[in-house]
Formats: sequence, C-alpha cells, structure tokens
Amino acid sequence: MDTDNKFDLIIIGGGIVGLWSAYFAAQRGLKTVLVEEHGIAAGASGGLLGALMPHSPDRWNAKKQFQFEALTQLPSLVDELESRTGQQVGYQRVGRLAPILKDHHVDEVARRAEGAKEFWQADAGTFAMQQMEAGPAENWPAADAMPFGVAVENLSARLSPRKLIMALAGALHGSIDLRFGTRAAFLGEKQVTLGDGSVLYSDKILVSAGLASFDMLRPYAPQIAGRGVKGQAAMLGTNLDPNLPIIYSDGIYLIVHDDGTTAIGSTSEKEFKEGRETDHLLDEVIEKARLLSPLIKDAPVIERWAGVRPQAQGRDPLVGALPNNEWLYVATGGFKISFGIAHLMAQAVIGAAIEDTDAPQIPDAFQPSARFAS
Repeated sequence: MDTDNKFDLIIIGGGIVGLWSAYFAAQRGLKTVLVEEHGIAAGASGGLLGALMPHSPDRWNAKKQFQFEALTQLPSLVDELESRTGQQVGYQRVGRLAPILKDHHVDEVARRAEGAKEFWQADAGTFAMQQMEAGPAENWPAADAMPFGVAVENLSARLSPRKLIMALAGALHGSIDLRFGTRAAFLGEKQVTLGDGSVLYSDKILVSAGLASFDMLRPYAPQIAGRGVKGQAAMLGTNLDPNLPIIYSDGIYLIVHDDGTTAIGSTSEKEFKEGRETDHLLDEVIEKARLLSPLIKDAPVIERWAGVRPQAQGRDPLVGALPNNEWLYVATGGFKISFGIAHLMAQAVIGAAIEDTDAPQIPDAFQPSARFAS
C-alpha cells in the first residue's frame, strides 16, 4: 500500500461541517484528507444569510441544548480562527426581533421568556427574551408589521457564511491534504476510490457531503434517509447599521451584515426542479421583506442565490458512527441551523472517531442508530 494514500481520517465533503471536522481533526494531529467534488462550499454552505438563531426556549430537549451550547461556544472559536488566519468572518451577536402578529402570541412570548430564564444560562453570558412595544431603531421593523409588539432576545448572532468558509480553508492550508475538484466515486470498507481511479485508505471515514451523503451511505445503512429542501435568498445593496438585530417574521429573515448590506430570505421548498436557480418564489420573499421595513423598501438586489439544504429523516442532524460499520461516520443534516452547530457536530464526531470521552457528546436522537430503531 502506498503510504502517501494512507490516512488517519478521510473526510468526504467540503461544506461547513466537513471543514470544521477537518479543522478539529488537524488540531488532534490526525493525518487527514478532505475530498470535495465540486469546490469549497459549492452546495448549501455557500449561501448569504448567516443567521445563528436558537430554537425557542420552551419544550426543552437535547437538540435545543446542543444548539445552545454551540451558539455560546462559537464566539471563542471565531476569535481563535480570526487570530490564526487574520481573516474576519463577520460575526456579531446582534440579537433578534420577532414581530408578534396575533394577540394570543403574547402569551407564547411570555412562556418562552420564562423558558429562557431557565435554559439560556451559561458561563458565556446570561441571555433573555422579552416582549417590547418596538425594536431599538425606528422602522426596524415598520410599526404596522408588529401589531402586538416584538419578541426580543439577545442570543442570536450573524456571520458571513462565505467569509467563515474562506477562513476555515485558510486555516487548513498546509495542515491537511485538500483534494478539491475530486470525486469520491466509490466508498468501500476503509477506502475511497476517486474519480481518477486512485484509492485512499483510512481506518476512519467521515461522510459530510450534504444531500449526497444519503445516497453515499445507502449501501451500508438503507435505514438512513433524507431529502433536499431548496432555499432561496437575496442580498440587498444597503448601507445600514451592522448593529441592527436580525428581524425574523413568518419565515422571512432580514440580516444586516458587517458591510451594511442586508441579506433576506428564505424559502423552504420540498418540491422543486432546479435546485440552484432562483425564481418567482424569491421575488415573493423579497416583496414580503420590503414590507417589514421602509429601510430596505427601495434597496437594489445585488445578488440572488439558491441552494439545496440536507434534511435528515426526522429533522434532527445525523451525526455518529454507523452501526455494524464502526469505521464509517456521518455528520450532515443540520438543515437551517448548520452554521450555528456545525462546529459542535464536528467536535463531537471527531471525538467519537478517536474515542475521546471528554469530547462533546452526540445526542442520542442524532445518532444513526436512532434511525435504525425507528
């Protein structure tokens, strides 16, 4: 066997989860190769929004706890990454405003505020939710867009997905073997055959290829399934205060980035023909977003984007070793919350692969074995 093609870990997929996994594998001193067919963040990870928003702090469960821990850990990792690479990723904890659209939703906000007091507490800070008559800035959102005020919380943050991707790629340069534009043509036991016929060998293989992961794993785990959900978003040419909180209303996001531009989205399309093409559904999102704030009413659209996000069956992320195939691991299916939890998914799956009991633990519901039992 050619020792140049023998690795401690093979990672398939160069999106946000694959890159974070490679980052932590390199920190652990693992000889790692990352294989990506199309190019860095060619799939859903190349989007525009960058919303890092928690689930509501009521009906608490392991998934919400995992996400909370990820969101509170991320600032320190961002500082580390920016210091190491000299690249800024546009991270800022700006909070979130959610217009209250119906009278009975006021009680829901009060219940969630109580949940935040119990569940949103961490060494990294104390986070809260409350009802307010309006947001901190005039017309953000418009008065008629919040008939019963707004739910305000200070845990949500935003970043630039593309800047984070580039910073991770920069941090990995020289520390692992990066194989972009290379197809994993066949996944065999402890080996991956590439499109050019060459073979890579490793005792551990991690599949983190987004939607393609499900087909790749099917020969070893037909019980595991998932689907793609198309999302469309746009970037508006604005010059707004980057400290403005995220607005989230009835599925519509408004996110001001560090350069003052405003990202808006997004659709969640379970049925679609072209996953990477924008259409009239994005036009509808843009119009709804403009109604939320006069500050973006006439702003030009400077970019339109569409991509397909992986959603594992059952909606929970899919993280861990495949039963009866302990050499084969998966980390995918973050769906809408991937950028907020990808780093913790990566730490957990790398920890599992090297049997580090001190690493973050993978929730039972995320494990592939949970799909086998269902």
